[in-house]
Amino acid sequence: MHPTPIRLPLAFTAFCQLRHAPYRRHALLRLGESAAADRAVEDALGTLATDWCRILSSRRPARRAWQILTASIEDQALCQTSTLPTAARTLYTLLPARQADAMLLHLQHVPPHHAADLTGLDTAMHAYYLRTAQHTLDARLASSP
Repeated sequence: MHPTPIRLPLAFTAFCQLRHAPYRRHALLRLGESAAADRAVEDALGTLATDWCRILSSRRPARRAWQILTASIEDQALCQTSTLPTAARTLYTLLPARQADAMLLHLQHVPPHHAADLTGLDTAMHAYYLRTAQHTLDARLASSP
């Protein structure tokens, strides 16, 4: 008896090919470990695959995919035994998650329109999160001794 081959929808395969590298870079910066980043992305894409039709029919599929990725990264962070401080971890302690996402993508030199597309936001909302992140960080630096 041969296992039944799994055939994923072409749209899902294309989505994964476009998103895998930036998702992995983001996960690696947040987690600081290659194996943990790989697990986070694999788990996120696996979750997406199981509910792809519903996600694809949602108003903002990329936003839902980013939420799933973020949850997967947070799950992996809880499993890590070594949580050495990284710049990205510090960023997420100083800022709300959406602002930290916008700032981390900016620091990776991801163009704003691409970052907005990646996170499922419109460009204006991404710009807002980036501006508020910068203001928050500036205020914290100004008030620190």
